[in-house]
Amino acid sequence: MVLSTLNQSFAFHASPESFISTRLQNLSVTDPDLVSSAASRQKIIQASILNRKVHIISSYHLCKSILLGDGTTLEGLGHSDAGGLRSGDSKRSSDSTEGGLDTFAVGPAYHQLMADFFPPPNILLEDAGIHATNKERWKQQLSTFPADVTPRIRDITRTHLSTFLAGSSMDLYENLKDLSWKILLGIFLDLGSEDAAYSTIEKAQETLLRGQFSLFPVAVNMPFWQSPRSKGIKARQDLLPMLREQVDKQDTSCPLLRQQKIGKDEMSSHCLLFTSSIANKALASLLTATIMNFFLLPGPTPLAAIVRSHPPEMRGLLLESIILETERLSPPVVGVMRRVQRDIQLSPPDTEQRHHIPAGCDVWLYLAGANRDPAVFSDAEKFVFDRFMASEISRGFAFGFGNKTCLGSEIVHHIVSIVATEMIDADITLHGNVSDLGVKGWLGWETGVPPSAFASDLKQLPCQRPRKPVLIEVGSALTGPRD
Repeated sequence: MVLSTLNQSFAFHASPESFISTRLQNLSVTDPDLVSSAASRQKIIQASILNRKVHIISSYHLCKSILLGDGTTLEGLGHSDAGGLRSGDSKRSSDSTEGGLDTFAVGPAYHQLMADFFPPPNILLEDAGIHATNKERWKQQLSTFPADVTPRIRDITRTHLSTFLAGSSMDLYENLKDLSWKILLGIFLDLGSEDAAYSTIEKAQETLLRGQFSLFPVAVNMPFWQSPRSKGIKARQDLLPMLREQVDKQDTSCPLLRQQKIGKDEMSSHCLLFTSSIANKALASLLTATIMNFFLLPGPTPLAAIVRSHPPEMRGLLLESIILETERLSPPVVGVMRRVQRDIQLSPPDTEQRHHIPAGCDVWLYLAGANRDPAVFSDAEKFVFDRFMASEISRGFAFGFGNKTCLGSEIVHHIVSIVATEMIDADITLHGNVSDLGVKGWLGWETGVPPSAFASDLKQLPCQRPRKPVLIEVGSALTGPRD
């Protein structure tokens, strides 16, 4: 039993896509009535991961139902045409329990992974009323932030692109990870790469992340050896005063503090997450997929050139559609967790089956799979660059959904849009050959890609990215920052 649980944990961390698909394939052999190939993505997989009973869900409608249960109404869900949730009692799933938690609670689900590294105050781990109150305060605080930091993001991007020399080669992901650090530390902490604190914070955040995602989840601090988790906790202790110092240096007229809805103590605590290595990797992941789609997608004409050829009034709509399609197929974070606080039953779409989940179990929403649900998206696994030119199309769950939508979703989307626009407007061209089948499947350039290819060619945790370097060559380049 112990070995089975460990094997499942390692297999899941190595490749969630391969793990889920393999479990579905096994079920189709042992219980063909339970799993059909046509509806495999709508089923629920059970596993033991890190000693927790986990129900893994990759149906778009079920994921949406559960995400809406985080503080908003579920009226209209749970019917056979949409799928949804049936409560074990008369309460709605959006009601909080007696302990002040949502039925699908965030705090308990993420406690082991997050609490030691991102301590309170932390809106990410809050539930029910306190989360709703604080989310509204943060929405007001960040209401003007994307617009206010646009000139800074543009300047950082233009300076970074000035290093793109014609004929030079680079690893695209590593290059964009460097740009992501420059942008995040610049807009949140007013730091440039020339500042001493810049590299110190970057290195400490990397140490924190290694501790957070270590498969050895015990803090051991001995004279001759420290566990990764212990080093990560120490990095967090070192980071908090450094972040407070940088926040204190900014006056209340700066973009981050301008609205004055959040005090400096709370802002410093959240900057630990805003400037974290996982935030950096998530941004770099999405930038990598986006730039690959614009410049490397096989075809007679790169998408970047197609966008350039459109009149200004259409260019923005097409660019937005390409970014939204990239978010749908290649979300940086493959899933989110919730812990069920009372017995519930899930009803998958187009079936009379009921799936019982007892209180205390974890639900893992595999959003990367939900975003490819053929019940919602036509050509669900295929990259269709103009898919979102039609406004009525359902969007993917790149940043969650409902009241628990990622607090940074708007600024991340804004950053990606600015970087892509700057590269397109600068007439930069990039050349490269993407041969790994799993990477093509991740981007939606190939369909029907086997799970083994995803496992061999992608890293999916903590964020999705190609396992091997994405080597590109700069064809034409910006020779210096533009006016």
